[in-house]
Parts: sequence; C-alpha cells; structure tokens
Amino acid sequence: MKITDEELRKKLNLNVMELLDNTPTMGLFDLPCMYCPNITDIDYIALYTEPGLYRKNPKTLIGFYNYDIKFDGLNGLFNAIYYKEEKLLNKFKERFQGCKMFISPDYSLCGDIHTIENLYRIYKARVVSIWLTMECNAIVIPNITYSNKEIFEFMLLGLEECETVAFGTKGNIDDHEERILLMNAIEYTVDHLENLKTIVVYSSCKHDETIYEVFKYALDNNIKVIIPSNTLQLRNKEGKHGKI
Repeated sequence: MKITDEELRKKLNLNVMELLDNTPTMGLFDLPCMYCPNITDIDYIALYTEPGLYRKNPKTLIGFYNYDIKFDGLNGLFNAIYYKEEKLLNKFKERFQGCKMFISPDYSLCGDIHTIENLYRIYKARVVSIWLTMECNAIVIPNITYSNKEIFEFMLLGLEECETVAFGTKGNIDDHEERILLMNAIEYTVDHLENLKTIVVYSSCKHDETIYEVFKYALDNNIKVIIPSNTLQLRNKEGKHGKI
C-alpha cells in the first residue's frame, strides 16, 4: 500500500513541513519569513505565564518574556507543532482563544553556546509565530533576539517586510555591556529593515525615559517606540517585588 505524504511526514518527524510548505524562506538557512503590519494600538503586555491577563482589554499583547522552561518544556507549543500532538495543540488553541496579538517567543540566545543552537532557536520562534498566525488568526510581532554582534546578520532574515518588531530589555539596561549590545542591535535593525515604522518594547524599568534614551537612534529615525505596561514594570514602579 502506498504511503501518503502525511503518513511519511509523521514517520520522519517532518510534521512542521505541513505548516511551512507555503511559507517563503530567506537566506542560507531558509529561515521562514514573517510579515507584521504597523501596530500602534497596544497598552499592555501579558506574559505567557499570566493567562488571567490575556484578555485584559482589546489592546493587550501576549509576550513570552519568561525563562524558556516556562513555555518550551516537553509539552511546549513548539514540540506540540513539531510532533503534531493534536490534543496538546487543541489545548493551546483553547488557551489562546480570542487572543489576537502576540510577540513571537523569546527563545533565549546565548553567547557561549554553538551558533547552530542559536539559529535553531530563531527558527523555533518563526515556526510558533506562523502557527499562531495560521491556527489562531493572530497578528504576531517578531521579537528581535541576539547573543552577540555575529548573530545580527541572521536575526533579521525573513523580516524584511515587517513594519513592527519588538525588543525585550529586561536585564539589558543596568549592565553596561548588555546595554551597548542592545543599542547596537537597535541601530542594526533600524538600518536594515526599510519598512520599519514601530518598535514595541517589553521593559521592567521604572522610568520610560531610560528606555527612550536607549532607543534614541530609532526615535531619531522617525520610528515610533511604544512601551506598554506589564506586571513587572508596574511592580517596580510601585516599589513591589515578585517573580514573573
């Protein structure tokens, strides 16, 4: 009996190709492309671990600025997509039901691991973003992530048409070297994404002025910088502490 394409994909652990078959790719590593229109009507970022805030209001984004284990364990969304675990995928659809705006997952890139691992984490973020777009009918803002300057040339591949991107700044502001690297990443992004109009920032800083200083290059190039509220930022502004 002839095996079907779907059965073969299942046997070879290539279920992801069902999602990506019609997705354009870019560059040497065929990173899946994303498109995001200009998004400015945002006032809150709810983290993946805060499902009670997902529907805080129609202007709420869902972000994945948690430690990876919180959203990328054995039963995480990427594995559910990769192995086509239908029951688990349906649970994620229920979890995100009615949620229409996301920031792509912030899979951590590290300077002391192999480049292939960092590239694969960028790939995973693209796969999950495309699934959220196709299966949840959501808008997904690409999260710009990097480990060092060497990754800059890869981090934007496939994002050429995007008008909105996101940056997470937690842990990057107080450390001088990390802050300089962030500013370099911002400058590189602004210079290489010709269609860019808006940057959304996940920040835990008490003062927005600090973030505007870091993103000065973007502002000077007429890029709108939005800093939505979030739980950790509000706690810091109120002088409270807690784990996210």
